[in-house]
Amino acid sequence: MKKAFNGKQEFGERPKIMPGVEVFEKIKDIQITFGKKHRNFLSKQGFKKCSKLWSLPYWRFLFVRHSLDVMHIEKNVCDSLIGTLLNIPGKTKDGPKSRADLETLGIRQELHVVEKESGRKYLPPAAYTLSRKEKIELCESLAGVKVPQVYSSNIRSLVNMDTLKLVGLKSHDCHVLMQQLLPVAIRSILPKNVRHAIIRLCLFFNAIYSKVIDPKDLKALEEDIIIILCQLEMYFAPSFFDIMVHLTVHLVREIRYCGPVYLRVQWAFERQMRTYQGYVTNAYRPEGCIAEKLFYEEVVAYVSEFMVNAMKIGLPVSRHSGRMDGHGTLGRKQLDMSYENWHKAHSYILHNEDEVAPYVERHMRHLRKYNPRANPKSLAEKQSKSFIVWFKDEVIRELEDPSVVVSDRVKSLAFGPNFSATYYSGYVINGCTFYTRFQDDISTMQNSGVTLESEVFHFASAKDKNPVCATMRYYGVIEEIWELHYSKFSIPVFKCQWFDSNGVVESSLGQIFVNLKKTGHKEDPFILANQARQIFYMNDPSDKRMAAVITPRSRVAFFSIDATGDCLDDTMLEASSLGRRNVQVWGDDDDDNADDSSMYVRDDHNEGTWVEEQKNSKGVKLKRKRKRSN
Repeated sequence: MKKAFNGKQEFGERPKIMPGVEVFEKIKDIQITFGKKHRNFLSKQGFKKCSKLWSLPYWRFLFVRHSLDVMHIEKNVCDSLIGTLLNIPGKTKDGPKSRADLETLGIRQELHVVEKESGRKYLPPAAYTLSRKEKIELCESLAGVKVPQVYSSNIRSLVNMDTLKLVGLKSHDCHVLMQQLLPVAIRSILPKNVRHAIIRLCLFFNAIYSKVIDPKDLKALEEDIIIILCQLEMYFAPSFFDIMVHLTVHLVREIRYCGPVYLRVQWAFERQMRTYQGYVTNAYRPEGCIAEKLFYEEVVAYVSEFMVNAMKIGLPVSRHSGRMDGHGTLGRKQLDMSYENWHKAHSYILHNEDEVAPYVERHMRHLRKYNPRANPKSLAEKQSKSFIVWFKDEVIRELEDPSVVVSDRVKSLAFGPNFSATYYSGYVINGCTFYTRFQDDISTMQNSGVTLESEVFHFASAKDKNPVCATMRYYGVIEEIWELHYSKFSIPVFKCQWFDSNGVVESSLGQIFVNLKKTGHKEDPFILANQARQIFYMNDPSDKRMAAVITPRSRVAFFSIDATGDCLDDTMLEASSLGRRNVQVWGDDDDDNADDSSMYVRDDHNEGTWVEEQKNSKGVKLKRKRKRSN
């Protein structure tokens, strides 16, 4: 290892990425005779083998010859990170061998193995070593998570509070942890610089999974991951940085040539391979079983084209199929609304209907005409109170005029909905399942969190005549789900409890936190069901009053992009340029200075690791054999 690294800082430029033509010129004359005794190859540094794939005429001209499996890279990085933090046997990258490497390199003497007089070995706490209290906080934070339906597996079932370990992590569990849960769970533990580096690594994986990526941002992402890995190298042992951690450097380059990650990630292939595995009935001839079943599927699929309402075998059907326009699922009952709720819900619907928009403008001109001295704020209040009556009278007047054409929808909206509405505890719309807060309390999932982005006028005072129009994002939970019945159609609305915008804060790393104890905007509790964007809240372990806002990526493709072309599923939606207009910067990471290379030792606790010697069933110490090198 001394020959590979002398322990000194390197100031040279990074190696140039060679194109395929240059690589081929260096390896084209390599000849190999396989075997232990006979080897014949050119003495070229770094190349000892020439793959047979280079014989393909197009291979040297490919920009990406081996597409990296981002799914398993993310899983392996997550396993190494979680295993090292929680010191999980078999998964941790810290141990006697790792500390012996530091001693061999002559660096970080404070972390070298300490042999006690009793003969036991002690590993001093490193920057990433958690105390028992911190392990409990991390596990309790993950054990308290409730996620929306079909978002992920039950995270609480993966946490073992007895051993303080995460067990049975699958690829998708690691994906969810790295993308959104781990950055919140570690906010109350670890030194700031270490925590800062880990969170930035998680945000990097979140960024590369975005469904829409601006090519101009790729260079910044590429520079970010290099800095992130350099920061991690300050605190983690060299054994942490295996090939999987290194491959993260090349992920952005592949996005540049191959497109977004989600289009080529291995989830679909893994699921299809699981299907093929079920086809195998003869283990001696698995390929024959698969080919035979696929042949039958193709025949049935071809025949199904000539049959009405036939489905192809093997293609999964979305549970939201046929429900995109809205469908109640739980707790259906008919109840009468109070006039106050009827008025607020109907008024909100009218102000969000495209066909009613011309009437809203005409009504505002009518109010300005008869209230010339009124300020914009008072006019907005007058319109909110009087528009319903004015709109109905205006439509009746137009119906009496044969030259005016009034649509059936406008006619139904003018006369208003019935006072008897249908109430639900669960509702499916836009590919998401929404629950009321009461239903969430008795469920293992959290489906009541909603967010809404809206354009509002901001008034400096009651006499302000020049209000500013800005986009704000609101966060809340669903209290009730109604379906208002008009004469020709029904419209679902959510009655929500909104949290005070003054209690919404943003950390320096773009995470949004909400004070769930502060409520606000009680005068506007209703939104249209198709406007709701599903979120869920995760308690902030560093501040019990706050909760982190987490936005699941939508599984419906057309719901991912809004009318302006902006991606709604992009990295940290609440931290986007639209979402930051109504939040204040906050958090204990604002003063992080991740350049202090002396922060690789924990000085706030002395709970290091004792090395237990392996013994057999008879209590005899086992000797570890070293593998002979060829």
